[in-house]
Amino acid sequence: MFSISRVQRKIFYLLLGVVWFSTGFYAMFHDSFLNGLKIMAFGSAFMLVVFAIQTYVIKMIQLYDSNLQKQHKKLKKKKMK
Repeated sequence: MFSISRVQRKIFYLLLGVVWFSTGFYAMFHDSFLNGLKIMAFGSAFMLVVFAIQTYVIKMIQLYDSNLQKQHKKLKKKKMK
């Protein structure tokens, strides 16, 4: 069955967050505070969208796999008769 470890997902989002938030903090101190906030807001929204899509795709693949297993069992029963 298809599955991605929770630890792998947490590491992925941690690294993605580090990139966006460090860029935002850098922009706050070296460019302008508002630009840094915009970068951090965009990064947060981006991570939320990626999380939502990833969650949906994982559930969709798991549902597809379970339906495939059910169909496989039905075909086995038909062949045995």
